[in-house]
Amino acid sequence: MRDGKNLRCVQNNPRVLRLRDSAPHHAIVLKMEDGSDLLLPIIVMETPSIMLLAALRNIRIPRPTIYNVVMEMTKRMGYEVRLVRITEMVHDAYYSRLYLAKVGDEEDTISFDLKPSDAINIAFRCKVPIQVNRRIAYNNGLKVVQPKTEESFVGSDDIQITRLDRPDDQPCGEAQEFDLVRNMLIAAVEERYKDAAQYRDQLFMLRSKKKNAI
Repeated sequence: MRDGKNLRCVQNNPRVLRLRDSAPHHAIVLKMEDGSDLLLPIIVMETPSIMLLAALRNIRIPRPTIYNVVMEMTKRMGYEVRLVRITEMVHDAYYSRLYLAKVGDEEDTISFDLKPSDAINIAFRCKVPIQVNRRIAYNNGLKVVQPKTEESFVGSDDIQITRLDRPDDQPCGEAQEFDLVRNMLIAAVEERYKDAAQYRDQLFMLRSKKKNAI
């Protein structure tokens, strides 16, 4: 995650879709606020994820981005952004729409088909809701596996102690790759390009070692 934490998740509806290993890819993760706390990861390209991270960190970008242009055009046409909706999933690709309303006339609305990464970036900058089709959230969402307590007690008289599985202290290649991608992304957003290049080189070396080991 963006704060450096790793979350252990399971598929909410395993009958529909097998949980994919998407560690090497950039993703925007939406958290459902309907009480289910499901997470919906959306695989995106590198640039939209950098732009969203920059907005989250309040990093000022010297030149206008496409999102600034869309917001300015919307304002000059007399409309305002009302919401973004993740509508469907076709062949592993999500579809979304951006909804605009005429200022002063709520019934005058228009919508546009956008990539979810662009729609989410605009929604965040305009502080408007992001809605997700309930079927998509249920079928493709992930549930966070909550850590169990160190000991569990069964019965009133007898005590049964169940120990947690322990890590074997072996390095996890997927976790190392994830950390390198994350650090490279943060360095690029903060314009520490030498650091980003170093993380990129380390990532290439790690992937080469994994390929040679197979």
